[in-house]
Amino acid sequence: MLAQNIWLWAQVGALAFFASLAVTGFMSIAGLGDASDGRSAHSGVVPTSGGLGIITSFGLALCGVALLFPSLKLGIGFAPVMALLFAVGFLGLVDDAMTLGPKLKFGVMLVICGAAVWSIGPPVTLPFLDRPIPLHPALGFGGAVLWIFVVMNAINFMDGANGLMGLTMTIANFALFGVGLISGSPTTLLLSALALMALLGFLPYNLRQEARVFSGDVGSLSIGFLFAVTILFLVAETSGRTFHLVGPILILPLLVDVLLTLVRRVRKRENILQAHNTHLYQRLIRSGRGHLAVSGFYALAALICANIVVIGAAKGWFDRIHVPLMLLGASVTAYILISRGLDSRRPDH
Repeated sequence: MLAQNIWLWAQVGALAFFASLAVTGFMSIAGLGDASDGRSAHSGVVPTSGGLGIITSFGLALCGVALLFPSLKLGIGFAPVMALLFAVGFLGLVDDAMTLGPKLKFGVMLVICGAAVWSIGPPVTLPFLDRPIPLHPALGFGGAVLWIFVVMNAINFMDGANGLMGLTMTIANFALFGVGLISGSPTTLLLSALALMALLGFLPYNLRQEARVFSGDVGSLSIGFLFAVTILFLVAETSGRTFHLVGPILILPLLVDVLLTLVRRVRKRENILQAHNTHLYQRLIRSGRGHLAVSGFYALAALICANIVVIGAAKGWFDRIHVPLMLLGASVTAYILISRGLDSRRPDH
C-alpha cells in the first residue's frame, strides 16, 4: 500500500523536510538557547531550540498522511502512540525552558514509555542461540518499557557534538526504512521515513564546524522515542520473523558510549544523576579532535551497523544472537581501547 501513490507520498516527505528546514532555520536565527552546563561539550549559550523544527515536521507530516491516506492501515495503537510522541516533545520543551529535576523528568518518561508499550503490545518472543524463545508477558512489557526509556535518554545524552546525533540517527532511520521494505511493515516504513525527512531538514544547521542550533530535549527525546516505538511496531507487525535486535544494533555506537560511561561512573562512585561531560565523544573532543571528526567517527560506526542490519534482515540473521553478540563484543572492545588511550594521555599519567 505504501508503494502506491508515490507522488502523494513524495509530497508528504517534502512537507516533513521543508517544515523541519524552515522552523529549525527560524529557531537558529531566534537564538533561543541554554547556558552550557556540566555535560556540555560547548561553552557559552548553546542554541537548543532546533527540536521544534523536528516536532513540527512530525505533526504536519502526520496531518498530511491522515488527509491523503485516510484508509491507511497502520499498527495497533498507532494513534495513541503518536499522541504520546507529542507528549514527549512537550516534556522536552518544558525541560529546555525550565530544567526539570531528573527524578520528575524520568518519572514522567517512564509513564509515557509504559503507555506506549501498553498501546502497541509487548514482544512475546526473544532471539536466542538457535531460534526465538517465548517471552513471559511481564518480562516483555518491562523489557519494552526499559528499551524506550534507555533509547530516549541515550539519544538525548549524545546530542552534544555538532552533527553527532543527527547524522547517526539519519543513518539509523535510513537503514530502518530498508528493513521496513524487506519486512513489509507499513508502520516502520512510515515512521522511519518521517524521522529521516525531519532529520535531513535539521542537519544543515547542526552538521557544521560551528553548529547554529541543537535539537534540545524537545528534539532528541522525540527522535529517541520515535525510533524506539518504531522498532516495537516492527516486531509487532512481523510476528513470523525476529527483528528485536535491529534497533539496538542500529544505534549500537551510541548505546555503548552511554552504557559503558554509566558503568565507568558507577565504578568511580559518582552521582549518576548529576550532569557530567565524560562520555567518550566528549573526552575525544577535549583531547583535541574536532566536533565533525568525532561525529564522523560515530557516523562511520553507525554506517557499518546499518549495512549489517540491512543484510542481516534480508538473510534472517537476527533470529539468533550470534551476530549481535559479535558486534557488541567489537564495540565494547573499541570503547575500552579508545578510553584507555585517552586516559594514558592525561597529565596525571
